[in-house]
Amino acid sequence: MSIVFRIATAADDRDGPTATINARQLAAFRSLLRAEGCRLGLALIDPDNDEETPLAYTFEARVCPLALASMARVFDFAADVIAVLDEAQFRSRRVSFYRSRPDGPVAMRPSITSDLGVEMDLARGNAYTLLESLGLRPDSVGELPVAEVRKRLDNPAVRRRMREQNIDHYADRLERLIATAETDDSSRFEWA
Repeated sequence: MSIVFRIATAADDRDGPTATINARQLAAFRSLLRAEGCRLGLALIDPDNDEETPLAYTFEARVCPLALASMARVFDFAADVIAVLDEAQFRSRRVSFYRSRPDGPVAMRPSITSDLGVEMDLARGNAYTLLESLGLRPDSVGELPVAEVRKRLDNPAVRRRMREQNIDHYADRLERLIATAETDDSSRFEWA
């Protein structure tokens, strides 16, 4: 079992845009992502397991490094797809592709995963130790304002506890995660 630490905003509390696409469009989009990923030297598909499945229907894609128009062209400039891509780019998030049932249509929506994928997925024991070092109760689910996490990370006593617990290597990852927080008041550090 693991616990994932991430940044959430008020936009995560409401339903975002979704779009329905067909398998041909999905295959063309995966080809575009691979080509652009090679050109940019980036992995844009997660997970990219085409050796096992020629057309995987459940994956996330980085869309922030790409031009909206080049991606929208693959989907014949459909307004609902453009809304999904635009929202994902605006919020610096990936796009999730999935099927709600095995024979159902392919859907896409902005993901809860950041574009850079800096979320921390830690084993439960390490997650609890991290929470305790931050002066928090070791619960499997919780949230804290981003400003409070920044304040705690700036505290030398927290850094010392992290070193003593041999988890100080998580401090840099935690700082990178916190750096992705938007500056609005709705940004929060959450774990589950």
